[in-house]
Amino acid sequence: MQYICILIMITPTDYKEDEIYGQRLLINVNADQRELLSNIRAARAILNSFADVTIVINAHTMSFGHKNPEYTIDGQLGDRKGIMGEKGITAGFKAAKKQGCKIVVIDLDEHILQVRSFELSKYISRRKMDFASGMITACYVVFSGEAVVVNASVQTRQQIMSAIERLNPGAPTY
Repeated sequence: MQYICILIMITPTDYKEDEIYGQRLLINVNADQRELLSNIRAARAILNSFADVTIVINAHTMSFGHKNPEYTIDGQLGDRKGIMGEKGITAGFKAAKKQGCKIVVIDLDEHILQVRSFELSKYISRRKMDFASGMITACYVVFSGEAVVVNASVQTRQQIMSAIERLNPGAPTY
């Protein structure tokens, strides 16, 4: 069996700078056009909340039946998960790990109208072993143009819930 290795050189012309965040958000010209607006929106929320973060929206490729990670965040692969409800966090983490991601971006703006920090923190806390093993290093939660970052291996469920509550102050926690 022969294997062919294809080397792709990435040049600066393969990316365009974001009109708001410039070089902090680079967008590959071959990014998935179906999800591009959502990916840009979520990336901007992260950049808006974290001044020292840089994000690349990767080129879209299909390999071995599953799609590649959408982001490179501070040099680590990450994927945006537009969950339908809190229970979608489990499937989002599992899919991100299969894709080789170290970072999971939980995008609440895609389908969720209200942040339920109690429920979100419960499902993220259950992913503690993903963080403790090093398979996942960070989870960004995006809502209404803002983002928080959580890590269940170093934060208690209460700390995760408090962080998420900052996205929607005054909302019920249920």
